[in-house]
Amino acid sequence: MLCDCARTQTAVPLRQVSAAEVQAELKRFDAAVLAAEVKLREVQESVRRTLGKDEAEIFEAQVLLLRDVQLRDAVRALCLEKRMNVEAAVEEAIKQLMDLFGRLEDPYFRERATDLYDVGRRLLDHLAESGLPDVPVVHEGCVIVTSEILASVVARLEGQGVRGLIVEKGGLTAHATILARSLGIPTLVQVPEATAKIRAGDLVIVDALAGRAFINPQAEILRKYDQLDANLKVHQGVLKGLIDLPTVTHDGVEIKLCANIGQTADALAAANVKADGVGLYRTEFVFLVQDHFPSEDEQYQFYRATAEHLQPAQTVIRVLDVGSDKPLSYFPLPREANPAMGFRGIRLLLAHPSLLHTQLRAILRLSATHSVAILLPMIDGIDELRAAKAAIERAKAELAAAGLSFNHRIPIGAMIETPSAALLVRYLADEVDFFSVGTNDLVQFLLAADRIRGEMPSTYDPLHPAVIQLLAKLATVARGKGTPISLCGEIASDPSYTSLLIGLGFRSFSVSPGRLLDIKHAIRTTGVQQAENLAEEVLLLCSTRDIKARVQDDWNRRRPVSSPEIVPRCSYVARFSERHPEFADLVDRRDGDLN
Repeated sequence: MLCDCARTQTAVPLRQVSAAEVQAELKRFDAAVLAAEVKLREVQESVRRTLGKDEAEIFEAQVLLLRDVQLRDAVRALCLEKRMNVEAAVEEAIKQLMDLFGRLEDPYFRERATDLYDVGRRLLDHLAESGLPDVPVVHEGCVIVTSEILASVVARLEGQGVRGLIVEKGGLTAHATILARSLGIPTLVQVPEATAKIRAGDLVIVDALAGRAFINPQAEILRKYDQLDANLKVHQGVLKGLIDLPTVTHDGVEIKLCANIGQTADALAAANVKADGVGLYRTEFVFLVQDHFPSEDEQYQFYRATAEHLQPAQTVIRVLDVGSDKPLSYFPLPREANPAMGFRGIRLLLAHPSLLHTQLRAILRLSATHSVAILLPMIDGIDELRAAKAAIERAKAELAAAGLSFNHRIPIGAMIETPSAALLVRYLADEVDFFSVGTNDLVQFLLAADRIRGEMPSTYDPLHPAVIQLLAKLATVARGKGTPISLCGEIASDPSYTSLLIGLGFRSFSVSPGRLLDIKHAIRTTGVQQAENLAEEVLLLCSTRDIKARVQDDWNRRRPVSSPEIVPRCSYVARFSERHPEFADLVDRRDGDLN
């Protein structure tokens, strides 16, 4: 069975208001904000009762957006300057903020636009003196196919018997996707033309493991998926049983397994699966949700609230990594022809020392009571690294002079995500306490392959022999120098790569919370000697295709559960199969991270 749950949208009238009417319009806005928050708290409490407090915390972000000063100021300005009625002003203000998030390179932040849309819809519903639209009528065992779905709608699917979600937009870290996972609903996202290709009444199989869907499949495929479903239930039970077990290889070698996070909800998810800490805390979100540079105290409170959930484990806080490809509305920068290669990361921070200084003071203050470390992004050599370290020392001296406490020996790390840093790793090791390898950017720069655009996906491949050779060198040099090194990014989040990465010498990974137990399972079923043998074989290969085949062959023998291999998987490119009209190979998206 299949039902269509396409997004509905409130019709918003546009009319001119007089100067005398503006204040009344703004009072309507304030009343709508209060009413929307009350309703949102009701949804949050319902989620808390049915799913738990961690999942309920997801809606805290929407409450903050409702109260956001930038949203109110935008609505106020539109009412005052353009004499818009408040409904039209809200719609326009939400659109402006969504456009800002939509222009960002990192999908993690682009997906926050969905929360903005949900908030705007709630406000408009209350302004129109109507409640939220009902959950679409669904049938037991149906699959919902829609262009977009919101967290508030997903939260109300609990107990409805929905078997799957296929969404044209959205992302793997969107709140709606997180909630769908919590409800145990298999979900495919970023599936173009799904609503046009799949019709009501079609029989659909949603394979969220392989990232594909089958439309009106043949009997043989149905039989294979019946068996797969049984295997998956066993596998899920095994994963839950891993939460309290140590992260060690089959032969007892300890592996550190941390989480990549961007906000408090991610930290809650990481704590729920007992991550060994936070290996990468992206602080960009703290800045992106503001309409001003957050003060030292504001940043301190944000970082403290997040680090609390993983105490006493360490939280590695990466300083701000924005630039012309990830702009802040209140921080205009010159336009660049090639943003990825330009003014971003530590380069930007060193050019704006007050911005770096404020953030460093906030992190250092937190280090007095919490186990935190400072991670420096986009380092390309010794000079940049030393300049950043000097900035840290100045912040320390200032805090000491003011009598404020901090950890004088707070660990300082560098991200290895540029080829220059990778080549100079033996020298950088003498300057830092640890490394974090940002594989997504490193692969992009090493192969001169854009990881964002999809026209040429084959040029960006983490199993390129040059990438494997470089990763082996990084692990070897770091081990020889006694410098801890962690791997983050997509390659770390794929369990089929885990054995190879251990064989190359890595003993620390940082992955998205949703993938942590899968990686833990892969670690616990891998022996170090077996992994090293695999790495030795792979390092002798000079063809990406041969490496992929060898790694896949290893994974085929070890993976705990697998979808039937009916058609080749299509990395990063969503498509329908023309040669096999009885099914659609929609998308293959591993649950990875963008650094």
